[in-house]
Amino acid sequence: MGIREYTEADYHVVISLWLDCHLIESTRNASPEHLSAMRQRNKGLFLVYEDNQGKVIGTVMGGWDGWRGWIYKLAVAEEFRKSGIASQLVNEVSNRFSKMGVSIARAYIEKTNNASLSLFTKLGFERMDNFVIVTNGRQ
Repeated sequence: MGIREYTEADYHVVISLWLDCHLIESTRNASPEHLSAMRQRNKGLFLVYEDNQGKVIGTVMGGWDGWRGWIYKLAVAEEFRKSGIASQLVNEVSNRFSKMGVSIARAYIEKTNNASLSLFTKLGFERMDNFVIVTNGRQ
């Protein structure tokens, strides 16, 4: 039980978890190739949390652009929420950022996700409402 790095063998259970947690609507931009590329670009920052039976019940993805660290795809299976798993995942990716020399870390959270907003606030992150994320429409 605990945190380890994502492997390609985790793909289907991770996608299922993200769909259940409403982090993605489809696999269109979450193909095995997309996740593999993210993992390769950000070595050691795509983490999963396993239960006692070895089932993946949580995820977090970290990305570093050379200036800021970004936290994405924090998810915990519903029956395991409020057990500290999300905090452990965020703390682990944050520790890995620190070891890489990342001094600024931000999380990408939908503004209606009150549970994640509350968690990140509890962990010392500050909400920044003055930014607008612009997309190219290819989601």
